[in-house]
Amino acid sequence: MTGPPKIQLAENRQETVRPSNPSTSEAHGAPLPRPVLGLRKLLAYTAEQYARRPALICMHQPSDIVSIDFPEKYSLRPQDTSSAQHLRWSHGQLQYAARLLASGLRDQGLRAGQPIATYLPNGMEWAVTFRAASILRCPFVPLNPRGVTNVTEVEHMLKTSGAKAIVAGDADIATKLVSAVPDIISAMSVRAVPQQKSDTAPQSWINFYELFKSGKDAEDWDEDRPHDSPMDSPVQSEDDEVAVIVFTSGTTSLAKGGIHTNASVGNSLVSQAMALRLTPAHRTCCHMPNHHIAGINISLGFMIVGGCTVFPSASFDPAASLRAIDQERCTNLPSVPAILQAIAAHPSALSTDTSSLRNIELGATTILLEHIRLCWTGLRCRSMSNSYAATEAVPITTAFFDTRTAEEVSVGSVVNGTRVRICAPDTRQPVPRGEAGEMHISGSHLIQGYLGGLSAKSFYDDEHGRWFMTGDQGIMANDGTVTISGRYKDLIIRGGENIAPAAIEAVLDAKLKIQAQVVGVRSEEAGEVPVAVIQQQNDNASPTAEIRKVLIAALGPAFVPENFYTLQDLGLKDYPRTSSGKVRKVELKEIVQKHEDSLTEEEPAAKTSGVTVDDLIKIWRKLLGVDVSPESSVGDFADSITSMRFRNMVKRNLGVDITIEEIIEAGTIQKQAELLSSRSNTKSLPPGLDVKREGPPDTDDVAITLGEPAVMAQIKQQVAEAISPLGFSWDEDVEDILPSWDLGYEVFGNVAGTAKVNHRMAITTKQADVDELYAALRVAIDHHAMQRSFELKGTNGEPTMRVIMRSNDKWFRYAVGNIEAVDQPQDLVKLLYDGVHFREVDHPYPSFLVKVAKVNSTGKSGLIWALQHSAFDGLALSSFLEDLDALLASPSTPLRAHVPYKAWADTYYLHRTSPAATRAVNRQIQRLSNLTSQTPSLFPQLPSDYGPHATAAHRKTYFAPKVCVKLPYLSSLRSQHSIPPFILIKAALALFLASKTNTSTAIFSQNENGRTWPFLEPWMQTSLPDCMDLAGPTLERTLQIIPIPTKSSSSNQPTTVLQFLKYLKAKQDSEAPDVHAPWNLIRSGLAQKISPSAQDLFDLASMSTCLNYLPVRTKDGELLYEAMEYHQTKANCETAWLYNCWIEGDGKDMRLWTQILADEEVVTREQAREWAKEVMEWAEWLQDEGNWEREVGERGR
Repeated sequence: MTGPPKIQLAENRQETVRPSNPSTSEAHGAPLPRPVLGLRKLLAYTAEQYARRPALICMHQPSDIVSIDFPEKYSLRPQDTSSAQHLRWSHGQLQYAARLLASGLRDQGLRAGQPIATYLPNGMEWAVTFRAASILRCPFVPLNPRGVTNVTEVEHMLKTSGAKAIVAGDADIATKLVSAVPDIISAMSVRAVPQQKSDTAPQSWINFYELFKSGKDAEDWDEDRPHDSPMDSPVQSEDDEVAVIVFTSGTTSLAKGGIHTNASVGNSLVSQAMALRLTPAHRTCCHMPNHHIAGINISLGFMIVGGCTVFPSASFDPAASLRAIDQERCTNLPSVPAILQAIAAHPSALSTDTSSLRNIELGATTILLEHIRLCWTGLRCRSMSNSYAATEAVPITTAFFDTRTAEEVSVGSVVNGTRVRICAPDTRQPVPRGEAGEMHISGSHLIQGYLGGLSAKSFYDDEHGRWFMTGDQGIMANDGTVTISGRYKDLIIRGGENIAPAAIEAVLDAKLKIQAQVVGVRSEEAGEVPVAVIQQQNDNASPTAEIRKVLIAALGPAFVPENFYTLQDLGLKDYPRTSSGKVRKVELKEIVQKHEDSLTEEEPAAKTSGVTVDDLIKIWRKLLGVDVSPESSVGDFADSITSMRFRNMVKRNLGVDITIEEIIEAGTIQKQAELLSSRSNTKSLPPGLDVKREGPPDTDDVAITLGEPAVMAQIKQQVAEAISPLGFSWDEDVEDILPSWDLGYEVFGNVAGTAKVNHRMAITTKQADVDELYAALRVAIDHHAMQRSFELKGTNGEPTMRVIMRSNDKWFRYAVGNIEAVDQPQDLVKLLYDGVHFREVDHPYPSFLVKVAKVNSTGKSGLIWALQHSAFDGLALSSFLEDLDALLASPSTPLRAHVPYKAWADTYYLHRTSPAATRAVNRQIQRLSNLTSQTPSLFPQLPSDYGPHATAAHRKTYFAPKVCVKLPYLSSLRSQHSIPPFILIKAALALFLASKTNTSTAIFSQNENGRTWPFLEPWMQTSLPDCMDLAGPTLERTLQIIPIPTKSSSSNQPTTVLQFLKYLKAKQDSEAPDVHAPWNLIRSGLAQKISPSAQDLFDLASMSTCLNYLPVRTKDGELLYEAMEYHQTKANCETAWLYNCWIEGDGKDMRLWTQILADEEVVTREQAREWAKEVMEWAEWLQDEGNWEREVGERGR
């Protein structure tokens, strides 16, 4: 057949061609020599050109394993023969055998385009079947023989690939396949298995070796003709035919099938041969798995230049690989570090003659200098190459190193026929050279896509061709060389900071000779923290303190692993790996997480005495890995995330609670110990606090009955009548009846319009499909009772009562529904506004409705949901989202029990008119005694009917764009003067409002988290669980009247910035005990004790401006989750404008973020943007250390 001119690959090393702007991270390799044949013709051409040169040597298989009468013209040259009895075929013989097999398969009914799946080890059968599939123009689907017992995986791959023929490695594999997927196997056109005389294969399977005997026309076969058509049929270009389907290595639950064409494989093989400088004299010791793209390319890449592939064994065996190097004089050794280390460590390595080795090819993971050195010290090979590639395209970049003198490691420069650009994540914009970004790859060897169109968003086209976004993080140097940091999905996000596991692993290996894998585990405080799994612990291992010290010096405190485990600690003999030796980080992460969870499940031993300094020093040392003393100042070594982790460890291990503010205010470890020692241990849930009963509640279970059976009968009738039309019943489906608290009914129920959903959210998952999302929702909803409830009006009109439904299939079917798939995540956002998927609901009002959809562009899932604000607040919603996120990240995650909301709700209702509540109401009324004289200070001015009984149904609310400002001195305000961020923001808002009204008073409402037990004495509070973990709303709202310092202020009034901030802090502290004063009792008290107009003004002022400080964790203003992505919220607004704000970052990097929610009929979008800007300007001025002693009035209003 006619072919391309022979390529002198060793001499054809072309320089990389740069794009027009060499300052950006983009580089294009020189084009491949043309023409490049497609795979089918390329194999036939090289078989003809190198007919008598050795192509395939299988050292573990006898030469007569199959009886074939080869034509004499294909016989090996005399110098290539051997006395060894193992299989040794020339290029011509290999192609002849493949033609025989193709003819035999065709006679069995197989036709062009019908995929052939194989579960074969390395050997003749695989090499011949690959070529036969190419000859027949049948897609070749190599699969892992070790995976035949995974029924889900087998079914997925065979169904997805559409395989019509299957070749199993032996009778045992065939039997397991039949057992796993009998219907799929029985539908195959061809079922073949290599059989020796003693083998017993399943019924209807043919002997693979018999197919060679039934084949014919092998000598006359023409690769230019389709052999399932008449011999005189013309053939057109087949470059776009599917040649190989390679499934990804499987770090996700179900692998994706990459579609390689004749053209892409042909270009890939030529590019690789050029990159490795291969000639007919090269032989590869191929022990790589043949279902992986690297194994395929290695086994074929040497053949297309007339070289030889040596299979030492059916699967990797270090002794067999050493024999191959010695006996067959292999010139090349493809490996990953684990394989290299196993070969070098074998007892026969030092005595083996490795002088034939010219190069060792490494890749597939992080390559360190130690690995390069091992090529020389372990195998005496002077050259080593490191390449970057992906299942989607091989190769991408390559670099060669002298194994004796190399001083740094990279994956080299772009190879021929390939293009690389490194872009900012989630963009197509190249970053400047030297900056990290996501690797995007392109070239004529790139796959068409994935079977089923999966992950289509990972591909895009531009003027240079088709590109693939790999998900790998890389850096391109000025000279075009590339280094790979790791997978973006492997990055550990510690409180918003990206931690690359590869960086930690490299330091451990290079500086301490410790082989480790680093993964992220959940942290309530930081999101994730790194944990190291060490391969083995020997007597000379560095102590943990030394390891931490080295890492802090090299990378910084954030990179120090939270814990160090050995494989033995985790019950492992080795890391979980792919068949090519690559560590499965996802699987290892799950194992580590389960181990961590099992450790935290153990209850801490109750302490018989107070907390000691030694107790705290042990915790701080564990967190920090450095020595601390009783007089060590916390501010010197702990950021906010570390402080949160400290708090949780104290609570978990010592049974005592402490707030973040108290940690900071205490200062030293000694003072922390003194504070904690004075406290009683935090109690577990007292008996009866979380009652699990059979059947519905009775009179004694329902607080609002006050023990009256007649009231209970009315409630039962009312509830039954409300839920019966929805298919629910009192006896089977009602779990509890809870009272509502005043603010929940008056503001979030009445004003915000209970019949209108208050909050709608759109969220997508990062990995979970629809079924997995359903499963996670089921567990999370079961864990949060308020998410399965209705709101009903009480028997006396107020307050409302909440009906908690049982967590059964009936409720889940009602609350969680399916909608049609959407193309993009943003399409879910549009559904929030369409008025269709969450219609207006009449009595009873459900607290939570969910719609789940598949997202086509990602292949994952998403949801939109509607929530009633009377059933949640920010902390309760955050708790629910964190639980859902944890379940999506790891479905087996055991969720911790939350403090039951019923206990809080009943306490509020039963003590609502107690002496303690009355005192709180009276103090709040006293603080508002001059309210009626403050009408000019209201901002914005509202119509008189804009109060708590005016429905919000007519309001058109919107979220203004998020904006932020850096506050570098905010941490100093807190550490030096105990001014928390919230007080600074409160001051800034007050000064802004006063500037708008041109008065000396600011009036606004502020939301309080209310996380205390209502109306109970302090000694009773300490005996109950911490309300911060309540699974329900406790939000309260207080009306603030703030006097603004002026030059005419009396001498005893605060005038400087620092004085004003301290005044607001003291005011906030004095009002804190009264936050639960019932809203309606304050309103009625104002009317009775001051005037009816005072109540009206209270209603109006409470609905004008509201300060809402959010308890969220963000990066660049976006909520952070491990397994899901938040997109948008649509909310009804009960106020004219809600000043939502939060703090992000630590130290000098602290930033104030703002996002205003407003009523468009009162506040225009332009006003919202301008107001947010002005408040932040005030905050920036107030926090500036240079302004602390200046008078507030010095900044003009």
